[in-house]
Amino acid sequence: MKKLILHNFHERQGARFKIVNDWQIPTVYINLAEELEAPREKLALLDRSYLGKVILRGNDALDLLNRISTNDMSGLIVGMVCDTVFTTPKGRIVDYCRVLHMEDSLLVVSSYMDAAHLIEWINRFIILEDVEVEDATASFLWLTLIGPDSLRFVRSISHKRVVQDDEQIWIEHNNVLFPALLNENFLVNAYNFCLPVDEGETVFGWLFQEFMNQGGTLIGDEAFQVIRIESGMPDWGTELNEEHNPHEARLLNAVSFTKGCYTGQEVIARLDTYDKVQKYLMIVEMNERIDGQPPLDIYLDSDKIGVLTSYAADPLKKRYLGLAYIKKQYAIEDFSLQVEVDTEFKRIPSVLRKPPTGT
Repeated sequence: MKKLILHNFHERQGARFKIVNDWQIPTVYINLAEELEAPREKLALLDRSYLGKVILRGNDALDLLNRISTNDMSGLIVGMVCDTVFTTPKGRIVDYCRVLHMEDSLLVVSSYMDAAHLIEWINRFIILEDVEVEDATASFLWLTLIGPDSLRFVRSISHKRVVQDDEQIWIEHNNVLFPALLNENFLVNAYNFCLPVDEGETVFGWLFQEFMNQGGTLIGDEAFQVIRIESGMPDWGTELNEEHNPHEARLLNAVSFTKGCYTGQEVIARLDTYDKVQKYLMIVEMNERIDGQPPLDIYLDSDKIGVLTSYAADPLKKRYLGLAYIKKQYAIEDFSLQVEVDTEFKRIPSVLRKPPTGT
């Protein structure tokens, strides 16, 4: 079983843990209701260092990534970040990643736990290119700051005039330089901190103290699942997999329609040009708690119109939320369509809504 680099810290903070894909991760610290209030009203911090991380080095590293993923990284200079999607030749999602151009390498952060599948995928395309690929999952802390006070917090620790649209803010503490990377996947302001492990634990001590001084709250995976679902944020294994394409997952922020060829480009472009997308990711709000776990079919009268892929209960707002892939004709903006989620025992009345983030 794998543990986070900061596992002992989380234990001291009173975390309860759960096992996900052989990782022991914090699920809740105090109680879910309090942990949901923090990212909505003030400031929250989440440790997602379990996400796979890959380092690419070599003269051809950037060109390789540009040729095998959806976004245009030809102008990605040192210190900058962008999102991109690795897709199959059929345009299906292999991984949705963040790419950070560091001084002598590229750091690719996966949406999946661990990096083995991403390394295997990238290695398929290396023939004579000058590229070295290394699993860096254990080499970096990956922390997510969420909440209305996130921007103010980043300003205070960076001592810079950070504005809302700044995508990367480099922060220095005790001669350690690390980035705060804008994360636009949530309903509220959010940033990712990327700290090298060698110096990161010391820097984290300072960062956490500053965070607590400003009234921050640690949150676990239970709160994260609610926050990401209400934001319409797809996650690994449930919405991000080879059954779906970037159009369906509303990831077009990470797709360039003007750059040269990349793996899956022809299919993704054709879906756009000829309006051939068959389904879209939607938020589902259910009238009551569901028994059973996704995937669950969704019906409009007697017609199956989609599949529920994620589910979470929100005790603070007393509601039950999910994400679902829904047929295009029913994925309608600003129209609360009444549907039913089919569990093993009964159908639960529900409402469809378009996600507030994404395309």
